[in-house]
Amino acid sequence: MPSTHMSAVATAVLVRAGAAVNRTFVLPLLMFSPTSGCNSRCVSCDWWKRSAEDDLTLGEIAEVARALPSLGTRLVVFSGGEPLLRPEVFSAAELFRAEGARLHLLTSGVLLERRADGVARSFERVVVSLDATSGALYGAVRGVAALDTVEAGVARLRRLAPEVVVTARSTLHRMNFRELPGLIDHAKSLGLDGISFLAADVDSTAFGRTSAPGAASGLLLTRDEVGEFEALVDRTIDEYAADIDSGFVAQSAGKLRQLPRHYRAALGDGPRPAPACDAPWVSAVVDANGDVRPCFFHAVIGNVRREPLRVIVEEHLPAFRRGLDMRADATCRRCVCSLKTGWRSAPWL
Repeated sequence: MPSTHMSAVATAVLVRAGAAVNRTFVLPLLMFSPTSGCNSRCVSCDWWKRSAEDDLTLGEIAEVARALPSLGTRLVVFSGGEPLLRPEVFSAAELFRAEGARLHLLTSGVLLERRADGVARSFERVVVSLDATSGALYGAVRGVAALDTVEAGVARLRRLAPEVVVTARSTLHRMNFRELPGLIDHAKSLGLDGISFLAADVDSTAFGRTSAPGAASGLLLTRDEVGEFEALVDRTIDEYAADIDSGFVAQSAGKLRQLPRHYRAALGDGPRPAPACDAPWVSAVVDANGDVRPCFFHAVIGNVRREPLRVIVEEHLPAFRRGLDMRADATCRRCVCSLKTGWRSAPWL
């Protein structure tokens, strides 16, 4: 325990020291996509339109993994596409585990029942997408009739590995914002350890897109719907105060109120929530094809097929940060998924 504690403290000190002089002394978090393929067809994402033909090979993934100890990386989060769609996903996981990294998994859950044994061996935390409480709405939002399959996968993983933390993540938009309180109840009924909520991103080329969908996405709320959403959030805060206070609902009351504010701002009726994020100082994103980004939403700053990850992190990442004014940057101002860490609140702790 003492060595783990000291390592966490040392990481926090090095992160802040690096931020003060714009150097990357340590990169505690890496987001990694083992494949760009996906077996869902979500309305808020375009990964399903991509092929996995250009995914990094296991040999190339091994090169990325070998760079992590020297970067002080403590946690690797497997993201998507759908990570479990890659046949060798657990071989890729072992490459990172062999270098001392802890692993989290972001998944749709569609393949969770089938691959629960490997998930239980490889990952200490699993975040399952849960965007509806009924099969019909789930199918409309995520493009596949798979809610029962996801629930069966959660149940099997719970039986196999009760020590694995399993939570839900819900992206709320015009089709499903009224599900907010029901999703909290549904997460409890599944025996999950918690649930978090996001507004839909319609302003970036993240998530497999070639262009930002904007209003054409059909995800933005009308003015009347924003007002309804705001009232629903207030009721949820009152009725589920204990779940917010306990952390079962990951967002604070203030963060929950920011969800409809994103949609009100998109209508030009108010400011967007002020960005509070240190993602480019504590993390990087490695896409399935080797592209490296400061976060999911900003442009590519390098590719591990052309130069080592360490060079990208130690040279290109500080160069990106040097020109970043988060308060004025359009991408940061529109972000729906910021990462703010602290001495006692960071995903790698």
